[in-house]
Amino acid sequence: MNTDGLKCSGLAASARLAPERAAQLAPALHALLLRSHLLDGVSTDALHYWLTDAPVRYIRQGETLIGMGVAHDTLFLLLSGELSVWLESAPAPHPSDRRSAASAAAARKQVARIEPGETVGEQSLIDGQLPNAWAIAEQDCCLLAVPAAKLWQSMQTEPRIALNLLRLLSARVRKANDGFTEAVAQQQRLTQDAETDALTGLYNRRWMDRHYAHALRCQETSSRAVSILMIDIDHFKRVNDEHGHAVGDQVLFQVARRVEFALRPGDLCARYGGEEFCVLLPAVDLPLATGIAERICASVARQPFALSSGATLPVSVSIGVACCDQQEPLGALLHAADGALYQAKRQGRNRVMAAQRPVLI
Repeated sequence: MNTDGLKCSGLAASARLAPERAAQLAPALHALLLRSHLLDGVSTDALHYWLTDAPVRYIRQGETLIGMGVAHDTLFLLLSGELSVWLESAPAPHPSDRRSAASAAAARKQVARIEPGETVGEQSLIDGQLPNAWAIAEQDCCLLAVPAAKLWQSMQTEPRIALNLLRLLSARVRKANDGFTEAVAQQQRLTQDAETDALTGLYNRRWMDRHYAHALRCQETSSRAVSILMIDIDHFKRVNDEHGHAVGDQVLFQVARRVEFALRPGDLCARYGGEEFCVLLPAVDLPLATGIAERICASVARQPFALSSGATLPVSVSIGVACCDQQEPLGALLHAADGALYQAKRQGRNRVMAAQRPVLI
């Protein structure tokens, strides 16, 4: 520990061995205390206890000041060093242990950093609940340890302290809300990444299984039909074999764009896997679904695909269409559309085939 930064009225290094002791603060720490947010604007006369009689506590780097679920009745005002507040079921390894420092940093769910002039421990004093976080020393620390009884007494003598404490708690709540908002946004980004096909930008089969099934359930109280399209790029293996996978990726991307362009805003499109795409058409009967499929098929085949090399490549798709007139498991509807797709390929590709009859329960 650097005793120069921790000396309180000339205390020797041996004072570090005592967990607490009352001491006259050194001038630099005296000034820091007066500048702290908690005591901002408080008259010097009301701070006699804080400046002369409040216990001073020392803790070493890696030591725990406040333990999760461990009751305490003290407000701590940090005079020097640094504390971290974090969420975890047990203390992380000592930061000086280089072998576990990286894993400790990864394990911690840090929620705040406490720097000189800031306080910690006030929430438990106010609501009477056990701490729901840990506070540990990131560096050797010197703290003013104010018992709860003395804190309440100081507030009665100088209400400004209570107002300052309220402002501190409000600032921390806002910061916690900002952190929560960012965490939610990050979770949404992770979820979207997990459910999005990176190549085409369409949703993937994981997303499809969840949302298509939900869309089908929404038809329970409706007599309107639901249709599904299974779309497969014709001779896609030949494209990869003759032109390379980079060209195959370009074809997949451009087919996805042409399919999207032919759909309505409420239609659900996903990359089913490989060179297959799947489209769910809510409130669309078989004739209308077949017409949409024909439009997609013509859009893909009408104009050769422009490649990054400057060359063009003719591409076509085959599409199977199935429709159900009442709620039907997703698997059954997919099976019917896949069967129709197989028939389209058998009959020469670059065409649309509809399942012969609606799928019924």
